[in-house]
Amino acid sequence: MEVQAGAVVSHHEPPSPPRPYTPPQRLWPATARGVNQARHTLAQKLADWLLPELTDAASLVLAELMSNAQKHGRVDGRSIGVSVTRVAAGVLIEVHDARAERLPTVVTASPTDVGGRGLAIVDAITEQQWGVIEREGPGKVVWALCRAT
Repeated sequence: MEVQAGAVVSHHEPPSPPRPYTPPQRLWPATARGVNQARHTLAQKLADWLLPELTDAASLVLAELMSNAQKHGRVDGRSIGVSVTRVAAGVLIEVHDARAERLPTVVTASPTDVGGRGLAIVDAITEQQWGVIEREGPGKVVWALCRAT
């Protein structure tokens, strides 16, 4: 049994995503290289959409969500699905993994913890505009909204 370090931070009411679930636009290997390739693809897409100011924040959010999917939602032989959609408020990032029973939880890591800060970073960058929804087939979708300024 895995034990999470730190204290769980509770959300009062989880927000709803700005649009309904859709299947992933692209599948990536559940590896560090897959995360890196997805970040570069996102940066290019944001440049094409004339939203370069979102590149740093959205790339960090994508990397954190994909890393969580790789670490906690991975099933051997399955890829990580990603959808990135331009919405009125900015860009919606959705990361699909194959494990519905492993829901993400924001924790407050202690100063000596090696990990455990990823979702706290996502929570701060997105101003708590992220959540988890069901998907067709096995697994879940973790979504996050990065707002344009």
